[in-house]
Amino acid sequence: MKDTEFECMADGLTGPLVLAFSQEDPGAAARVIKDFAKENDALKVTLVSIGGRMLAPSELETLAKMPTYDQAVSMLMSVMKAPIQKLAATMNEVPGKLVRTIAAIRDAKEAA
Repeated sequence: MKDTEFECMADGLTGPLVLAFSQEDPGAAARVIKDFAKENDALKVTLVSIGGRMLAPSELETLAKMPTYDQAVSMLMSVMKAPIQKLAATMNEVPGKLVRTIAAIRDAKEAA
């Protein structure tokens, strides 16, 4: 483990262990361990590491809640789309208001 991003875990690797790795989605391994721990009380999380940083075992829940890559991209796209969508709606409101005003004037003249 020397000279890898998991070097921070070297001191804690003693006794019987179960290691879980995820290459694509950092939260995938955490979700698997979290779900397994719900059904198996004997499982105790002692080490959590991501990106070469050691985290407290209580951080497993936070890591498990991380969105997948596709979910993160979707969230980013919705945030980026919102201002453009609001601009388009605002720009469309100007001619719409003009049409409604002209229609109201026409209706008023027809009623008179």
